[in-house]
Amino acid sequence: MKTSVKKIVAIIAAMAMTLCLFAGCGSSDSASSDGPVTIKFGIHVANPAEQEPVTNQIVTDFNAANDGQYTVEFEAADTETHSKNMKLEAEDGTLPDIFWIDASEAPEYAEAGIIADLSGYLADNADIDEALNGMENAFNNGDMQYGLPYQCNVQGFYYNKALFDKAGVDYPTNATTQDEFMEMVNKLNAAGITPISIGSKNSAFAMWPFNEYLTRYGWDNLEGTYNTPEMVKCFEKIAALTEAKAFNDTVATSEYFDAKQAFLDGNAAMFGSGQWDCGACDEALGENVAFWWGPQFTDTDAPQEMAMKVPSAPIVVNAASMEDPAKAAAITAFLNYYYGPEAAATSFAGSIFPATNYADVAATETQYAMNSMIEALGDGWQSPTAAPDQTLSPAVQEALYDAIFGVIQGNYSPADALDKMDAAAAN
Repeated sequence: MKTSVKKIVAIIAAMAMTLCLFAGCGSSDSASSDGPVTIKFGIHVANPAEQEPVTNQIVTDFNAANDGQYTVEFEAADTETHSKNMKLEAEDGTLPDIFWIDASEAPEYAEAGIIADLSGYLADNADIDEALNGMENAFNNGDMQYGLPYQCNVQGFYYNKALFDKAGVDYPTNATTQDEFMEMVNKLNAAGITPISIGSKNSAFAMWPFNEYLTRYGWDNLEGTYNTPEMVKCFEKIAALTEAKAFNDTVATSEYFDAKQAFLDGNAAMFGSGQWDCGACDEALGENVAFWWGPQFTDTDAPQEMAMKVPSAPIVVNAASMEDPAKAAAITAFLNYYYGPEAAATSFAGSIFPATNYADVAATETQYAMNSMIEALGDGWQSPTAAPDQTLSPAVQEALYDAIFGVIQGNYSPADALDKMDAAAAN
């Protein structure tokens, strides 16, 4: 069972957290005038060099540029273990100086006083505030800026143009409707091509293309309940894909990574994911890879000209570390670098969209997947402040993932799936 962050609040209060914070005990390495100030970066992958190479390169470059003054070291673990570690370390005051945290968990860390308010940082660094261009608003609760976006996520469907050509199917466009999408699915099946590769065993990963579905059925207008007529229609569209045999036969037993590999190997026409897979798609498919938001729907009044360019989970700063002037200076220097133009260029070179926008930073001609995303963004459509799944508490977030893949696997009706979300919210 996961340790509740609400429990952390009570524990910290009982332990007189304020004394700990102002003593700087939350940092694992104290600042020293005898050498570089070391700051720990808690990251959600076990091997940053292999699993988050862009972030790893940014850290490497920062360390080289600040040799002898500042050093960033990773505290690395897989996502689930990282989440547990952060909760345990919050209890005993050993959190890293900065750390990645799931957007569903961060607000309770803020409520507990564990993480720092970065409003002052943004006020002091107007160029970075401008470059973030509102991307940071997803992590502002009205009282404090409790985090900054780790990256920018662009989510939707990759597709293999060669397989569409083989089946004689026109490529999807930003204006493609649900009915047209279903025709594509039927024609791809008729040609013996799996339309969509998906793996439900990593539902938190595999649900990304469905954030657009939720947004285009008015997710941001929901109040008090998830089982609404609009959301039922949304989930009915997902169920229709199963009925049309849009997915691979192994959807119930496949991992997200299996589904991704099937797409990269040319065994499926489409794959739902985000910008983090641009590099892999370029390497495997080259100029045959393209990107699409997903279908527009005609049975709803919700806006359809919606893109899905959203902040990923936040980076947050240990409040205790900011009480140590040397640590605070090191953290500020790293944030300046991480959100500056040099790191943005590193991100683009690694086919990752940074959270910032700088006019002279762009993709190269041979970054086909990324350029297709940029083209999709060219219509200038509005994006939500945050992806729908990142606006939920942990329990309801899990219920959403279960609801989507329960419908895909035929375990729940759309209404039953949404009832389960309401039950999770009530508890």
